[in-house]
Amino acid sequence: MVLGLLEMLDDARGRADIFRLARDLSMELDDIGPVIEAAKILGFIDTVRGDITLTPLAARLLEADINIRKSILAERLKGIGVFRDVLRMIRVHRNRRIRRQQVVDFLAKNMSDEEANALFQTLVDWGRFAEIIDYDVNGEILSMA
Repeated sequence: MVLGLLEMLDDARGRADIFRLARDLSMELDDIGPVIEAAKILGFIDTVRGDITLTPLAARLLEADINIRKSILAERLKGIGVFRDVLRMIRVHRNRRIRRQQVVDFLAKNMSDEEANALFQTLVDWGRFAEIIDYDVNGEILSMA
């Protein structure tokens, strides 16, 4: 959804009104808000007084092939605290593999169990796409890619 948002902004010459964008997508602000927040945390957009604008990094991402996109995203993810924490947990574990529940328990220290499980899934999805982590669904094991 973040990449789709960036592509829509690119089509709109790099700038859009948040409210108009939500309306055009037939989405509530509560639904598009997390997508906008994720794009902002990753450094792909700026928001000022209700407008969203693409950053130069987003423009570079959109022009890149899939492998460069993954590389850019991997570097951005490694700079986000929760990703750094989870990657550190994997690296310091004796066999460089960690169980899903260990990560969820760690995340649940700062949020509800439901939010921790949702964040875990987001970490796995983004980390797999960026090829910085692997996840064995059957064994529920997280490791470095």
